[in-house]
Amino acid sequence: MFKQKKALAAIAALLVLFLLAGCTGSKSPEETLQDALKKSSQITSYSMNGSLQLSDLKLPESAEDDQYTSMVGGILGNVELSWTGGYRKDPMLAEINLQVAIKGDLAMTVSVPIIMNEQKLWVKVPNIPMLGLPAEIVGKYIEVDLKELAAQQGGDIQSLDIGTTQKLVNDISAIVFKHVDEDTYLKDVAVKDAGVVSENLKKVVQMHVTKDQVEPLIQTVVNDIAPEIIDLLSKNEEYRKLLKIEQSDLDEAKKSLAESKDSDISKDLEEFKKSVQTLDILSNIGIDDKGYASYSDAKVAFAGTDAGQSASGTVKIVQELTDINGDVQLSGEPKAEDVLTDEQLSQLGLPGLGGSGL
Repeated sequence: MFKQKKALAAIAALLVLFLLAGCTGSKSPEETLQDALKKSSQITSYSMNGSLQLSDLKLPESAEDDQYTSMVGGILGNVELSWTGGYRKDPMLAEINLQVAIKGDLAMTVSVPIIMNEQKLWVKVPNIPMLGLPAEIVGKYIEVDLKELAAQQGGDIQSLDIGTTQKLVNDISAIVFKHVDEDTYLKDVAVKDAGVVSENLKKVVQMHVTKDQVEPLIQTVVNDIAPEIIDLLSKNEEYRKLLKIEQSDLDEAKKSLAESKDSDISKDLEEFKKSVQTLDILSNIGIDDKGYASYSDAKVAFAGTDAGQSASGTVKIVQELTDINGDVQLSGEPKAEDVLTDEQLSQLGLPGLGGSGL
């Protein structure tokens, strides 16, 4: 983990951008972030919906695989992912209905319902004619025993610990905003001017990061923020367990940071400047009338070259939470007769997912 200084800088920068994107408010960004995080720690249920779109996608091509690359790029550029679902903390149950819509000559929409509790995960087998799936499994659920799966991988089952996760985000955000200039990246905008699709928002904060702002951000992350985050994780076993990080990983990361020099970082940033022609990240974060950060969207436009090959495109993701702490309607765990066992899958010549067949 964090063996390459360039990878460390990139991951750490993304972490900071994520935290900045979570900031909402009418006071200072830092104050309203802390308020939103405190509110978020009180969430026990919610409904959700969201989508992800790729557009104007261009992938690197070569003489050998340009036809294949063009085909893949064409398919991805015509795909839209969307989802609806809900979550309940006690007893824990999460549901998501993932829809994959493909436009163009291969137009189709595939729906994949997923259900999860503390012990098991169920995935409903979609009907995709071109895959030729056995009729016996279409519309049935494949069950994954999370406890058994974790044991096979030499670990313990990792439950969704929202309380600990929220505490970790609180502690990391305090470190981030101690070093990052909020005014450089954030501004309040009127809901009507933000271009958001939600009708339930009272406030919106907009984040904007361009290519020119990446260098000072990464310098701050590598020199100030990352070392303090490593120390935070080193002192808290609960956080390490949540993130499945060993102390040896953190020791190696700290050593890598200590050995990194400004000249090395500058060299990596020069490579970044040469290979990335365009990078523009625009995100809106909305707060509802109860103070929850219930809406977020992000649009990332990029263009760059590597080894003479170019790539470009735009990614947009939108997510909204509704019915926060309300009576969220969930379909519940699948009935036993709708679940395929490993033995049934084996009889059909398919590998099991919940036991030794994985």
